[in-house]
Order: sequence, then C-alpha cells, then structure tokens
Amino acid sequence: MQRQVQTIGSDGTHYYLLPFSYPPGYTDIIPAVGDWLDILSLNNANYASCFYVALNNGSPFPVSYLPVRSPFYMIRVYNGCSDTVSGTFIIGRELFQPAKISVSLPSIMNVNVQYPLDSSNRVITGIYYPLDSSNNVNVDTQLKAGYANYMNVTILNAQAITSNGSSSNIDIGGYPYVFVFIYVSAVSGTTPSLNVYLNAYDEVSGQSVSIASVTGISSTGTYYISASGLAVRYVNVSWTVSGTSPSFTTTITLKAKW
Repeated sequence: MQRQVQTIGSDGTHYYLLPFSYPPGYTDIIPAVGDWLDILSLNNANYASCFYVALNNGSPFPVSYLPVRSPFYMIRVYNGCSDTVSGTFIIGRELFQPAKISVSLPSIMNVNVQYPLDSSNRVITGIYYPLDSSNNVNVDTQLKAGYANYMNVTILNAQAITSNGSSSNIDIGGYPYVFVFIYVSAVSGTTPSLNVYLNAYDEVSGQSVSIASVTGISSTGTYYISASGLAVRYVNVSWTVSGTSPSFTTTITLKAKW
C-alpha cells in the first residue's frame, strides 16, 4: 500500500488518493477517516465483482457497489480474485463550514400537517408501524422473536487441520448476514493447500451445498467468507486439504447479524 496523497477539489472537498496492489487472497486493514469512498481506477474492470471492501466492521461488498457515502474510520480489503488487483481508492473528507444565518422564528410554529390526522387533529404516528398490545411501536421484530442482534460461534480454536472435515450445522434462521473469519497461524507440509467453504444445509434432503468459499490457502494469514440475503435456517463450514502431510493451525469463527 502506498502513501495517501491529499487533494482539494474545486468545490472545497478534501479527499485522498490511495494507490493499492494486492495478490490473490490477500486481506488488509487500512486505518482511514473519511465520509465517502470510491474507486478511481482498477487494473481490470472484471475484478470489480471479486475485490471486496468493508467500512469499519460492516459487511463486505464488491467494489462494483462503490461509491458509498458513510462516515468511516477503517477500511477492510479482501482480494477474492485469482490475480493481483491494483488501482486507486478515493477517500473523501468533506470539510465544509457553512456560513451562519439569522432566522427570526414566530412565537407559534405552524407546521401545516395535513395527513394523517385523528379526530382531534393529531398526527397518527403509528399508522405505518406494527404496534404491540400496549400500543407501543414494535420495530425490533427480530429481537421480539428472541434473536439477539449478533451471534458468534467458534468452530476451531488454534486447531491443526490435517484432513478434510466440517463443522456441525449452525442455526442462523434469524440472521440474513453471515461472516466466517479464518486465521491461519502456522502451515507445514509439502505444497500444502487449504480450501474453506460456507455451506447451506437442506433439512429435507440432508445435503449441503457451497454458497461461498476461499480456496488455495498455502500460507499464514487472515481470510474470510461472507454471505447475505440467506433464505436458509442452517449453515455449516467445511474444509479440504491437499499436499503431502499438510497441516494448517487454524482458528475459524462464524459471525451472524440481522
């Protein structure tokens, strides 16, 4: 990663140009403060769908979704492409200071509310929201159903992977966003290679199918898999190894949120 270069646009917008170059499967965490993020250039337009970023601790998304406007203090990057991806980010910081204005307010404000009103001319605030038995707005339906807003499951904790395997099924029925964290702290063997898969499980057939993966891991490092919009109740994580006497000391955790 190269040094950020500050630029000031003609409209007073401050932004940084941040060149990058990542080999396949590489992850990076960039401390950066900004209000918006965009991609200025990419060495191959096809990489926009397999090169991922995430703002702060949010869900990763391909850079084809850029630009985004959201305050952030950290950018997480993952190269899910099969080749080296290079290019330049634009990290914006809008430092506008509007002039002060003097407004004379009337003693009684007329907000001219027209609809929807009840018989006493009061705004009906609950008309578009589900209400509970006490007439309180119920917007936290997942929490009402008994699901915490975040779930964390440890699958492996610094455990040596020497052969193919998988976790048990994990109930993520209330969570449409799933993130699998893979940390490889040691590798040994001759030409060792590790593949990790996030699988959806079908209760009817008893079969699992891969929905996301990271493959060809051959060195220590941090890797991840993510999926969203899941319409399944159960998932599991599986792995395969190849090479002569392969061994990967690995920590795998699954995180889910709604």
